[in-house]
Formats: sequence, structure tokens, C-alpha cells
Amino acid sequence: MLLIKKKLILCISVSVLFIAFVFISGCQPTEQESTSSPQVSAESNKQTSANEATSSPAPPTERKKTAEELKTLNRDGITAKIASWEQLQQFVASQKGKIVVVDIWSTWCLPCVREYPHLVALQKKYPEKVVCVSFNINYDGSKKNPPESNADELLDFYVKQKSNIQNFISSTPDEELYEKIKLASIPVAYVYDTSGKLKKRFDNEKKEYGKEGFSYEKHIVPLIDQMLKESSQ
Repeated sequence: MLLIKKKLILCISVSVLFIAFVFISGCQPTEQESTSSPQVSAESNKQTSANEATSSPAPPTERKKTAEELKTLNRDGITAKIASWEQLQQFVASQKGKIVVVDIWSTWCLPCVREYPHLVALQKKYPEKVVCVSFNINYDGSKKNPPESNADELLDFYVKQKSNIQNFISSTPDEELYEKIKLASIPVAYVYDTSGKLKKRFDNEKKEYGKEGFSYEKHIVPLIDQMLKESSQ
């Protein structure tokens, strides 16, 4: 009888210990759970950082410079601004109400230099109704020779020609400009009407003007006269 009671007590004790062990084990995280939790948290943090980076506003784009803010060279009262082709187009667009003539030229282009005085004369002929623009493309894109590197040569030329017109020196490399406006060679002149729309581009890509090419006297000035006559009717 005593032996039976001892066995019964022993069984009860073992059962109590087993239940306690199961209860305690169920409250503690397993080794797998404790090691995996930080990884989940890290991934979550990475995702949050990525979302923040994606949603962050992009830095504001650089404000485009107006013609008045462009770098300006000056000699004897004659000025020349350094501008890209896009900045030149902005200037043209700002001249609403006037006819704009843009002459693209270079000092090494003999026909360009030959016709240059006629560009200046056109401005004198119609000082209130026409805006004549000289766009020099000597710049070849070389880092060693920036657009202003031949400023002395150009300013000497402007002063000699009494170029009291809108003078611009291109900061767009010449080859890049040729490709941009689909041009094989200079001289070339653009004529824009009073609304800023391109009226005609003068070039000699198709030999339209013979071996000598176009001229202000024979081709551009007559077109300007006609446009002014039509606008006054």
C-alpha cells in the first residue's frame, strides 16, 4: 500500500513538471523566431528608406537665363552676348511685333564676312521694325578654347563693322549646331515674322541661289520689304 502511494506521488510530480515545462517553453520565442525577427525589421527599414528616397522631391532645375543675364563682352560701346542656340531662340521669341533676322556666320567664312555689312545696313534701314541678330559660330566645342577665347578677334570685327545690332557668340559647338538645325554649311540666315514664326531660311543647300549663294541685296531685303508692306495693309 505504501509502495503504491509513492508511485502515485511520483507520477503526479512528473506530470506537474512536464506541464510546467510545456507552459514555460510556449512563452519563449524559439531560436528561429529570435534570429529571423531582426532580418524582417532590417528589410522593412530598407524598404522605408527606399520609399523615402523615391518620394523625395527632385532638386529644382536651373532657371534659364534671360538675354539680359547672359555673359556680355563690350568694346567701344558695342556689346556681344555669349548664348546657346536655345537661348538665342528665347531671345527671338521675346521680340514679338518685330521682324527678326538671324545671320549665322563665322570669321573663316568669306561669303559670311562679305555679306555682314548688309546685315548692319538692314538694321539701320528699319531701326524700329526689324531686329537684326548676328550669331557667330567660331566655337568648336574645345574645352581649352571656350566661346570667349576669341573675344578680341570678334570685338575687333564688330567695332570695325560698326555692328550696333544684337551680337551673339555661340556657346553651342559648331558641329553640334549643324546637326541640330540640319545644316551642311554656312552662311545661313533665318527670317522670323512679327509673331515669332519662321518665315524663311536662306541657305544654299539645294543650290537655289547659284554658285554665289543668297545675298541681302537680292533676296533678304526684298523679302523684308514685302513683309512690312503686307503688315501695313
